Amino acid sequence: MNVCITGANRGLGLALTRAFLEQGHQVFATYRQNSKALLDIEQQWKQLILVPCDITDEAQIHKAELMLKNQAGALDILVHNAAVLLERDSPDIEALDFSVYLPTLQTNAVAPLMVTKHLLPLLRHGSGKTIVAISSEAGSIGSCWRDRAYSYCMSKAALNMGMRILHNRLAPEGFRLRLIHPGWVQTDMGGSNAELTPMAAAQDVYERIMETCGAPSVSPEELYIDWKGQFLQW
Repeated sequence: MNVCITGANRGLGLALTRAFLEQGHQVFATYRQNSKALLDIEQQWKQLILVPCDITDEAQIHKAELMLKNQAGALDILVHNAAVLLERDSPDIEALDFSVYLPTLQTNAVAPLMVTKHLLPLLRHGSGKTIVAISSEAGSIGSCWRDRAYSYCMSKAALNMGMRILHNRLAPEGFRLRLIHPGWVQTDMGGSNAELTPMAAAQDVYERIMETCGAPSVSPEELYIDWKGQFLQW
C-alpha cells in the first residue's frame, strides 16, 4: 500500500516509517527538518520516498501533493503524526507564555486538516481510504486529570474534534478514520523516562492502523483508541 506519514524524521514517526517499510509498504515520509536517521533508512529501502514539507505551510503541502501525485497517483493510508510540544515544564496558570499557543494549535490541530484537504483526491483514488491521527489521552476531556499543560492538551482535544467532524463527512464514502494514543513514548516529547520505546509503540500503532484499514467501517464510538485498541473517553 501507499502510505504517507507526517513528521517522519524522528521519534514515533521515524519508527512508524520503519515499521511500514518492513511490512513491504511504500512510504512517503514528510519532514520539516531532515535527520541522519531518516537518511540512513532511505539508503536501506527503495520503497521510501522523502517529502520535504512544513505541514503548517499550505503552499508546501500543495507541492507535496503534486510530488505524491507524480510518484504514485494514489494514496491508501495517511498518518498524521507530526506534532509539537512548545510549552515546556508545564507552567502553572500565572506563568503561561501565550506566544506558543497559536503555533501549537496550528501544528497539532489545524495542519492535519490542511494536509487532508490536499491529499484527499489521492486518498479517494486509493483502495485503503484510511486516515489516522496520532492523538493523545491528553486530548480527552472526559478523563482529564491535569491541572496544567494547557496548550498541548487543548491542541489534541481540537485535533480530536476535527477528526470527528471529518469522520462524519468521509465515512459515507467508505473512509475509515482513527485517533490513536500511542502511549508514553521515549521521544523528545515524551522524555527518557517514558514507558515505551519508539519501535515498541510503533509496532502496536502499526497493528491498530492496519486493523482500521481492514475494517468494513469504524463507528464514532470506535474512533478514539489507545495503542492496545482500548476505547478512550472523548
